[in-house]
Amino acid sequence: MQPILRFFRHYYLLITFLLLLPVMNNRIRPNLRSVIWSDAEGYYMYLPAAFIIKDFHKVPEGSMNARKNEQGEVVIKYTCGVSFFYLPFFAAAHAWTAWKGEDPNDYFNRHYLRAMAWCGFFFGFVGLYFLRRTLLRTYSERVTALTIFSILLGTNLFHYVTREMSISHSFSFCLFAFVAWLTPRFLERMSWKNALLMGGALGWITLIRPTNAMLALFVLLFDVYSWNALKERVAALWGVWPKLLGAAAVTFLFFIPQMLYWHEMTGSWLRYSYEGEDFIYWNKPKIADVLFDVQNGLLLYSPIVLFALIGIGMGWRQKRHQAPAMTLIFALATYIFASWWAWWFGGAFGHRCYVEFYALLALPMAGFYESVLRARRWVKIPVLALAFFLMYYGVKMSFLYNQLPGPWDGWDWRWNWEKILWVWSYLFK
Repeated sequence: MQPILRFFRHYYLLITFLLLLPVMNNRIRPNLRSVIWSDAEGYYMYLPAAFIIKDFHKVPEGSMNARKNEQGEVVIKYTCGVSFFYLPFFAAAHAWTAWKGEDPNDYFNRHYLRAMAWCGFFFGFVGLYFLRRTLLRTYSERVTALTIFSILLGTNLFHYVTREMSISHSFSFCLFAFVAWLTPRFLERMSWKNALLMGGALGWITLIRPTNAMLALFVLLFDVYSWNALKERVAALWGVWPKLLGAAAVTFLFFIPQMLYWHEMTGSWLRYSYEGEDFIYWNKPKIADVLFDVQNGLLLYSPIVLFALIGIGMGWRQKRHQAPAMTLIFALATYIFASWWAWWFGGAFGHRCYVEFYALLALPMAGFYESVLRARRWVKIPVLALAFFLMYYGVKMSFLYNQLPGPWDGWDWRWNWEKILWVWSYLFK
């Protein structure tokens, strides 16, 4: 029994990867084309345009809500950051299609579609790998495993790793987890290698979604619990300013392909590609709606995140769990999401924009679990039972999302009693 337990302790992520791979394949099988649709099609079309069509001016509009330039040509609304992740899987699918004797120019065939699905699934688990290594620096293997499964199964990360894995959130989660892992190493040894890696990761994540630039605050505030510590951190970073300039240069490199595309299609090096969409609620942010509304409210569809928020509160008292950094980042992210015109962020299961932030919220969540596991049994048993129920709830609700008419989107989308009763029977059948 002991060897089996040791094997599971070290390889539970690999085991989970292998167990969920057929789950992911089964979830996309009924509608394989949905893998590259809407936002995902916008990320994906950079690759066929570059390597198959070989002309960005001839990209079809498809389902990606594209914009058009003055010549009436389709201009891809989305930035190209996710396509960098897609590229090796796209190349493999292209070669495989040709080897099978099929037309590789049919860039929506089943081989390309499956490759993009496997791509998102794979990088989601790469993110979990880095998250595990980050947590093990501070917490036990037991606390780490409980946190990993809470993040994977209890939040809508499960949905975006096994069902809508080709949109940006699985990839952003991977990069956030990588930065969380790299940050203490960078701060302990501010070498050129670590500085350039940090610059590249921050540049990539900002290219995918510009508001993700706030991740730099995590680096600045990591293990900072006082004003004096903040002053020392700023001084330490100022002391290596040449390396920070090098990091900034690497950050800029990630934007060069996007700027070249914009210039080719519109004549401008910089462009706001979301015309007609803006932060219209900046002076009256929909914070309560973002957190609690039936329209993708974070704590309604991923209630296990509440454990992370409790962990932040505990961290302030204990001066642990990155409480100041997580308070500022969570508050800033929530304000930004609540200010956007579609604060629910379209058809989605749960509030999808928080998915990448789970890589950071895992730290205070682990702190919460650490305290629970040390508590008396009358505290520990009910909390752990609730945690396992919320993991079950997260998975079941993800499957439910594909069974009720959807997507759950629109100003007037609401639950009715018929749907609520159906959900209740579905959860406990």
